[in-house]
Amino acid sequence: MDFFSIARQGNIGILTMNRPPMNNFNLQMYRELQESIAAINADDDIWAAIFRAEGKNFCTGNDVKEFINLTDQKSAAAYADKVSIAVGSVGACRVPLVGAINGMALGTGLGLASLCDVLVADDRAKFGIPEARVGIVGMACFIRRMLPEKLHRYMAFSGEMMTAEEMKAFGAVLKVVPAERLLDEAIKVAERFLMNPPLVLRGFKASMNANENALLGEKYAVEAGYTAKLCTTEDFREAVNSFFEKRKPAFKAR
Repeated sequence: MDFFSIARQGNIGILTMNRPPMNNFNLQMYRELQESIAAINADDDIWAAIFRAEGKNFCTGNDVKEFINLTDQKSAAAYADKVSIAVGSVGACRVPLVGAINGMALGTGLGLASLCDVLVADDRAKFGIPEARVGIVGMACFIRRMLPEKLHRYMAFSGEMMTAEEMKAFGAVLKVVPAERLLDEAIKVAERFLMNPPLVLRGFKASMNANENALLGEKYAVEAGYTAKLCTTEDFREAVNSFFEKRKPAFKAR
């Protein structure tokens, strides 16, 4: 794989993504993510895992260049299906997953963070869903797992970010630490889990997922459906073009 690797420290699997400079996702990354989670699930010697990233940022979302290829509802729906399956695989990881969040976790990055069981973040980390700014609907159902309803709606509508300390105040982040301590703290959390029987950890994970996330895939499909409709509009093209041209968009509501 080009963008993901798995290492092991005892019974802790360490999944690292590395697509410099921003770890923004293209379709190959989504495929490799799904394959990586499958590899962790197939390894009986991994009892807990850490999800981390190289570079300055955990993940800044999708590679917007790929949105140019979304020219009709069929292509947008096919893209959303691939994203949904790969992102969903993170939530379905059979062992407890500790997210080690460095820098920005935006869009897909925030969605992936929300699907980790526990989050440790560095003190410069920021979270947000800027999807509205590039003309798409998505990831709001994931941030709802982390923040109160009114606040998650504000973040979806505004595209603004929250700091790790602000997220911690709402219980979304367990610990905020200096960047140089991030991986060590994540390992400490995973080691605490390993004080309990691994089969119990898997049982808790499976039962909590069944109860909490029963409709999460369906909820994301609703959001993706709106993106499929929007990709043929003038405003969608304007959002993508203004993003690349670094200018203020001129929307027309059509």
